Amino acid sequence: MTLITDVLARAARQCSIDEPSSWLSTTDEDHVALRDDILLEAVDDILERIDLPSPIGAQQVITGDGTEDYSLNSNFKRLQRDPLAVYETTNRRACIPVTDDGTWSHIGAIGTAGVERYYRLEGYDGNWTISFFQNPGTGISITASYITTNWMAANGTAGSAFTDSADVLLLPRRAVELGTVLRFRERNGLDPSSARLAYEAELNRLSNDRRVRRSVNFGEPESRVTPWDVPDFIPMS
Repeated sequence: MTLITDVLARAARQCSIDEPSSWLSTTDEDHVALRDDILLEAVDDILERIDLPSPIGAQQVITGDGTEDYSLNSNFKRLQRDPLAVYETTNRRACIPVTDDGTWSHIGAIGTAGVERYYRLEGYDGNWTISFFQNPGTGISITASYITTNWMAANGTAGSAFTDSADVLLLPRRAVELGTVLRFRERNGLDPSSARLAYEAELNRLSNDRRVRRSVNFGEPESRVTPWDVPDFIPMS
């Protein structure tokens, strides 16, 4: 486990800043900027860019009741960036995202053909909702995979606010430290080039590990059947 205070101390040394006696009670301008601004900016950037597993990533099962709009969990930050981030649990059919009001209004006005179900997100931090068309009826279950606002843990409970010297970091330590140092250098007019290269390389490595992008095949694509490839309709001969 990595304490958040340890991350702040490492970042401070790399920024040529003396460590305070207490990171929580310090009022020094540089310390406050590292703790309350720069560290959180690095955390937010990592949460936005990398789909990390639980407890950063989570799933919410939505039970249809015939209406259009459903509340998402209060710790929702964004959907995971995957074609199957939202799917019907019972028939394993992916739902189709809609990102603009015009398309959503058009679909609602003319309806849809076939079995596709569309969705879109609305709201703001702590108050996100997801809407569906067609409306999921009673008994329809839809699973949404998302990234939470969690980045730390207090006494084993994941959360999003650093309030105790015993709080631990849930995100990869090196990425947070590199992101913090990068933003400190940018804020103070220092050359950020080397810090940016190190930070982006670390995020790229994390992304490769998460998405298995290191596999490169220059031959014919493999023929694989997954549970998601089962068609809705199989013609009879």
